[in-house]
Amino acid sequence: MPSDGTALPRRSAAHTEAGTAFTELVLELFRVNGALVAAGDDMTRDLGMTAARWQVLGAIGSEPKTVAAAARQMGLTRQNVQRIADWLVESGIAEFVDNPNHRRAKLVALTKDGVALRRQLGRRQARWANATGGQFTTAELRATTGVLKRLKKALEKRS
Repeated sequence: MPSDGTALPRRSAAHTEAGTAFTELVLELFRVNGALVAAGDDMTRDLGMTAARWQVLGAIGSEPKTVAAAARQMGLTRQNVQRIADWLVESGIAEFVDNPNHRRAKLVALTKDGVALRRQLGRRQARWANATGGQFTTAELRATTGVLKRLKKALEKRS
């Protein structure tokens, strides 16, 4: 049993050693995702935001883009990003603008308030990233990032 008290998946006759290790990784990634969402919610709560709203705000960035493009960039569903983009517009953080390349697919752009909010959140994220990242070596973080990128590519090949 790991030090965190959770049981590891048992290696079944169908799992190889690598398959069992991969299953352990997937379960840990689910836990990490939950912790990241909770941290994002904590960092943004006083501003009326959530981690999901912040993620879409960041995806919109400094250049207007379609909801579909923002969703692709972040690996989210278009419907979920549309719902959040609508909230951002209703809140005055973003606006829908005409898209010169497509009549029906509007672009989402940040308003002045949205740009200011994005900067404020960026400063908070930098402090948090510096403190959290400082608990690891740069080499550890880069190696982990490399493995996760390879994992993402392997998962994308399945379709």
